[in-house]
Amino acid sequence: MYFSRVKIQPDILKSSQLSRVLEGNVYGSHRLLWDLFPEQDQRTFLYREEIAREQLSASPAVRGESIYYLVSQIKPIETPLFKVESKGYRPQLEQGQRLGFDCRVNPVITRQGKKHDVVMDAQLQFLSSLVKGFQLDSLLSAKPEKGEYKKLLLANGAEALSLRLTELLANDLRYTERLEQIAHLADKLEWAIKAQVDTALENWFKKQGERLGFELLVDDDGLSKLQNSGYLWHGLPAKAKHKGDKSGFSAVDFCGELKITDVQKFEQALFQGIGRAKAFGCGLLMIRRV
Repeated sequence: MYFSRVKIQPDILKSSQLSRVLEGNVYGSHRLLWDLFPEQDQRTFLYREEIAREQLSASPAVRGESIYYLVSQIKPIETPLFKVESKGYRPQLEQGQRLGFDCRVNPVITRQGKKHDVVMDAQLQFLSSLVKGFQLDSLLSAKPEKGEYKKLLLANGAEALSLRLTELLANDLRYTERLEQIAHLADKLEWAIKAQVDTALENWFKKQGERLGFELLVDDDGLSKLQNSGYLWHGLPAKAKHKGDKSGFSAVDFCGELKITDVQKFEQALFQGIGRAKAFGCGLLMIRRV
């Protein structure tokens, strides 16, 4: 296996706007990175895109430059477009070893044969339960969206809703202190939604760990050492079957600390990735010693 850092060739970067065009264009990046593996008919590499200002320095000369980190079965070639730095990749892993990690994933769950985005599903399930709990569901339209649920709750929930949200946040150690800073009911609802999303994402990641040989470490309060950020929908219009169809995937960035529970399975996670949308920059688990 190989671990590589890939950047646009300096001359091309200086003389074109290619880096800006590629930033956030997961389908374009996916197609160009295939050129690094001309002998492969099927994708056997994982990658993650970062931005140079976050990775290298604050110098204006590198601001906005895309950097791609790859794990691959064969060594990528250097092309007229990309500069490639590669090294052999076979981490020394041990049972019980503790590692810091970063990972961009496409969190999806399956319910009744259909796949659902974990973040959107958690939001809608929570809002729906509140509406039903306050017996407001008869006021909903046939196919309500998130905004309709929130408007209905804020217009009719009043003090009962505030008390319910306070109870939820007070029982969540991650957000107990936030209660003192929240002045408006709308803000309290948003923080309660975020708490539900955080729980859903943590549960999803824990299930990946059960399958792939790791578990999350916890702090002195018993909270998992896991943070999520950067939830974003990536449209893939080129993959839509029909004009006007919504095609794409969501991605979330995770970071935290874990412990290896099964070396063989964990190695599989490193080399084969976590979750879906691996062809579009998701799934690469980047680790470091702690």
